[in-house]
Amino acid sequence: MSLVSSILTQVGYRLGSDKTISTTSDPSTATVIQWLNETALWLTGICAENESDLGRTIGTITTIAATISAATAASPCQITATAHGLISSGTCEAVVKSVVGMTELNDTEYTATYVSANALTLGIDSTDYTAYTSGGYISKRIFSTLAATLYCPARMVDSNGTPYNGWIVKDHSRDYLTLTTESALGEYDPVEATEPSEYYVDGSNNVCFPSYPDDAYTVKIPYYTLPTALTLTTDTMPFLGLFDNVFVEAAVVRAQNRDEYELGMEMKWLSFLDERARRVIAMRKKMTSSVS
Repeated sequence: MSLVSSILTQVGYRLGSDKTISTTSDPSTATVIQWLNETALWLTGICAENESDLGRTIGTITTIAATISAATAASPCQITATAHGLISSGTCEAVVKSVVGMTELNDTEYTATYVSANALTLGIDSTDYTAYTSGGYISKRIFSTLAATLYCPARMVDSNGTPYNGWIVKDHSRDYLTLTTESALGEYDPVEATEPSEYYVDGSNNVCFPSYPDDAYTVKIPYYTLPTALTLTTDTMPFLGLFDNVFVEAAVVRAQNRDEYELGMEMKWLSFLDERARRVIAMRKKMTSSVS
């Protein structure tokens, strides 16, 4: 893998034998790095459109079904769930299941508010509820674990040709997850708790399960990640260096046409980027047989 400094050197060579990209050159180091970041975002989209492995990573989400050990008859009702992990501040949607005694809490969705690492309030008045006896768990279905880096989910295909968009880790197998949309859910039980079989991504990039997970599952989500912004000459170039020539040529085209902007040249630049990226993607796909 190469460094930004290497790309800057190559850009300088292409612009002229005596050209050195620096803080005071035209274009400057900062300008070229900005172009590199823009190119990286375009390349991420092209990789996703072509279902390439480049730019794709696998994220992990651990679902939560925290065990309840106490619930107060108060306003608001407070539950104790040691090391619940649902949130570290603020609120979240949550459902309560399988409580013994204070059964009025069961099968209801709440806006749970963080009190401590071991306690949450449910935003209801439980003063007249039956006294809590034992058991129960609280779960959430919306996870922001991948939100900061998720560009879009990836489609995978197994050796049998079955497509999937994630999986739950089992001892010696996988339970596949498929991608859906919130609008496609139709009729469903909003407080159902079960092992997830599908998920959708909301407008805030959260991974959302239509049903509440009924246990702690290790969920693997393949997705295209937003490239980490390049800021320093010592930063490592994304995509394992396989797109380095594309980065160089894209920056050179931008530099050669920066003074007289033409829409036609911009379109040619985008067409160049797409065509060259597809070549690298096609070459990379030859490394695999049945799985994209």
